[in-house]
Amino acid sequence: MRQIHTHLANASGVFHASKNAQYYNVNIYQPAEHLKTIIDCYWFADWNIKHAATHIQRNLPSPNMHLVFDRLSTYYTGVMTQAYETPLAGSHAIVGVKFKIGALNKYLPCDHNALKNLHFNSNGVLLPINTRSNLVPHDHGACIYILNQRFHDIPPASLQVKKVNHAWQTLLNNPDIDTVQNWANLAQVSVRTLQRLCLEYIGLTPKWLLRKQRCVYALKLLDNSDNDIYDVILHLKLSDQAHLIREFKTVLGLTPKQYQKL
Repeated sequence: MRQIHTHLANASGVFHASKNAQYYNVNIYQPAEHLKTIIDCYWFADWNIKHAATHIQRNLPSPNMHLVFDRLSTYYTGVMTQAYETPLAGSHAIVGVKFKIGALNKYLPCDHNALKNLHFNSNGVLLPINTRSNLVPHDHGACIYILNQRFHDIPPASLQVKKVNHAWQTLLNNPDIDTVQNWANLAQVSVRTLQRLCLEYIGLTPKWLLRKQRCVYALKLLDNSDNDIYDVILHLKLSDQAHLIREFKTVLGLTPKQYQKL
């Protein structure tokens, strides 16, 4: 059982990661070796919000589907194309499975595009419904063992799923990528192949995904108090502030200044 990283401060899927680290903890672990083409990681989140308060955690769009084991339900999340909110209150813990891009598509009850931005009931997709009753969120080792066993017989991802995940990882590893052509070159595929893979397995264009990741990079820059909006424009090689505002509103639904005020 290898732990990849801990705590929200290292997470890249939320608004103001460092600022919000005080509200909850995230622990992330790798799956068994034979599951790594299907499962990106297992994650455990817990929080203890006191004084009857509610913390609203804002989350970034994500091309990965998740399976979430909550105290009261088990559900999947579809590909998220817009920022969304999660209210946190009281004391609670949940377990999640983050799947590789497109790895779930062939197991879904309908086309994956119909499930965008939705939380939907698992209904035994991939796992027996009673899996939830066997998981104790605070015992990470036991949960990981159970999940590895439950997913044990799932066949490895197809070559095409591996290709789209290789391309996605290339984008994540190279924040300086600023064009789809540059992305395709580094991923060692043609632009046409990259477009086909992204549309077929994610339901989004490479251009949108590139804009999304550039916004994520911009958020990390803005979260550093040493940077201002003009530093972000310079780092992203944008033409002007209006260009940055358009990128933010397209992907996140708000402007850079609105983000800074959250």
